[in-house]
Amino acid sequence: MSELILESINDNHIESAARLALSEYFEECCAVPILPEADYLELFCKMITELADPDLGTVAIESGKVVGFLTCYQPWENHFGTTLGTFSPVHAHGTVKQNRRRIYSQLYQAAAEKWVSRGILSHAIALYAHNHEAVDSFFWNGFGMRTVDAIRPVEPILCEGFSNAAFYELPDEEIDRIVPLKNSLIAHLRDTPMFIPLFFQMDTSKVKVENESRKSRYFVATVKDEIAAFVEIMASGENFTCQDTGMANICGAYMFPQYRGSGIYTKLLSFLMETLAAEGYTRCGVDFESFNPTARGFWLKYFSAYTYGVVRRVDERILKHT
Repeated sequence: MSELILESINDNHIESAARLALSEYFEECCAVPILPEADYLELFCKMITELADPDLGTVAIESGKVVGFLTCYQPWENHFGTTLGTFSPVHAHGTVKQNRRRIYSQLYQAAAEKWVSRGILSHAIALYAHNHEAVDSFFWNGFGMRTVDAIRPVEPILCEGFSNAAFYELPDEEIDRIVPLKNSLIAHLRDTPMFIPLFFQMDTSKVKVENESRKSRYFVATVKDEIAAFVEIMASGENFTCQDTGMANICGAYMFPQYRGSGIYTKLLSFLMETLAAEGYTRCGVDFESFNPTARGFWLKYFSAYTYGVVRRVDERILKHT
């Protein structure tokens, strides 16, 4: 085994880095075949060029060849807390298969030294769910799960019918009916075990602004003409795969607790699949917090995970001695 040399990333590493990131993506496609496959090399080169900051990114070189890289977005304040943080998306890192666990560990060690020296204490990275060596490497470097991206083909879901419930796309002029569910969702995410610090409330005007910004659509289940649940979709999502023209992305969902376990939400999801299929969509994606047991328990019944978002928070007291 030859020596692994760690250097700051620069523009000369772009294509090699892109090919490594693409290779990991196509490995995930083998595990999750519904993921879109295309010639992404030019796109990856462009995205990595935007992140090739030598003060943030690192490459691993072995025998004169780039065998791994890790970079990230520019940091921002209040990143999962009150500290400065950054995020490395799935296209911002990659390694060769051989010694992947070791290479990722050394890449993170070098990158983390740069990040912490700049006061960046919250470190987040998206990893492919079936890239077990990468997931294992970051787990042993102090990271824990936070988010999941999942995907499914747009196909019918076999489920029972409900004579007492109706399923339809909510017209724009009735968007105010979503407000109580949005606020219940906020309270749910603030509750145990999620503890997401959401201390605002939605009203009709805020929901309309959000809806117009996202260009989203709402599908609802009603019982006795009262909305029991909704699912919100939009064209874009959390990573480059979500931009595929055949993919719709779920960006919001909630069901009042008294209806959970009834099967109504499965029927709502089935109705969404039927609608998307009629419109020519072939894939549907969803992202959710891994520590939300209600979401995790439902979505993973019908969707396949393909990325895990993992996070590490460095103790801020280290800055007093650096």
